Amino acid sequence: VKRVLGKNLYLLKDTTQKSLAKYKYAYPNYQYFGDYKDVESNRPNDINFEKQFHHQMVKTTVAWNTTSGDEKIIVAVTDNEFQIDHKDLESSWWKNQDEIANNGIDDDGNGYIDDVVGWDFFNNDNNVVDPTQSTHGTHVSGIIAATANNKSGGVGVAPGVKVMPLKWYGEDGSWTSAIISETYHYAVDNGAKIITTSYNVDGFVDDQAYLAAIKYIRSHDVIIFNSAGNAGQKNPPRQKIKELVLVCSVKSGNEKKQDKKSSFSNYGTGIDICAPGDPVYAPIKWSTGTQDHYGELSGTSMAAPVAAAVAALIWSAHPNFTDEEVIQKLYDSADNIDKRNFWYKKKLGAGRVNAAKAVL
Repeated sequence: VKRVLGKNLYLLKDTTQKSLAKYKYAYPNYQYFGDYKDVESNRPNDINFEKQFHHQMVKTTVAWNTTSGDEKIIVAVTDNEFQIDHKDLESSWWKNQDEIANNGIDDDGNGYIDDVVGWDFFNNDNNVVDPTQSTHGTHVSGIIAATANNKSGGVGVAPGVKVMPLKWYGEDGSWTSAIISETYHYAVDNGAKIITTSYNVDGFVDDQAYLAAIKYIRSHDVIIFNSAGNAGQKNPPRQKIKELVLVCSVKSGNEKKQDKKSSFSNYGTGIDICAPGDPVYAPIKWSTGTQDHYGELSGTSMAAPVAAAVAALIWSAHPNFTDEEVIQKLYDSADNIDKRNFWYKKKLGAGRVNAAKAVL
């Protein structure tokens, strides 16, 4: 008897039928595979999709057999800039349907005038575009929801969801407790289900305003992802903040190197999960008038939105899941990458995200 399955029900193993004679019934134990098949029936026509090896790693094309994301799932991105008119993102942005554009009135009464497409909390206006050539926020947003099947560039992990662009970092590098707190409250109050932050928050582990904002997020059943950090550090200070889903980075350039911890990525007992981030090919901001540029960036900044996007797929496939169920599903469906990371066993969280398993 290998295992008791229930009252008068057993799982048996033997090489002859003679020993089974004492049992009233004995049946073969067949193995089935259900309807799940690891096939790429939803491969997009985006011309540079082949450059996005991270899709192959996390099996997004298989996940898209179930869902490519529901537009009701809003992922807030807190960052430094967003190219709103990027060709692969124009239809990806969250739009505040209760606000009338450019009429100088706070139509929805949320305290922000003309916040049709996000808000700039650094300059306190509705222009989330940055005049510099910085491209961090655009890249993060594109990783999540770049448009699929428009024969341009690549595609996001969850192209059907919406991205809420929230600018909170300025040209002079100012970044305060008040700005962070206000940004997070706005995201929650305006319908975000998921927030992803690709910034170093180690300095905020004892900041009471920041911690209160994090608690506000989780008290409203919103999931918050944060990059694990790029210092190659064990047990970074930010892992003290248990409410965060901390995402480390693994190599994602080709099959030979995939899933090895990125040399720059932080790691430790408080890391929750890993995702491709070294490198990731996605939309970037370029010169004025250029609306379709793509490029590679590397960092846990890239890994965090991949994981956040997979969570968005889970919530799209299972709209009745609680936030805790989404998080647990994300962890349970991750691929074990210990064999490729002998020196980092039990320090890379649940493993590397797998979108195909996650949406089942």
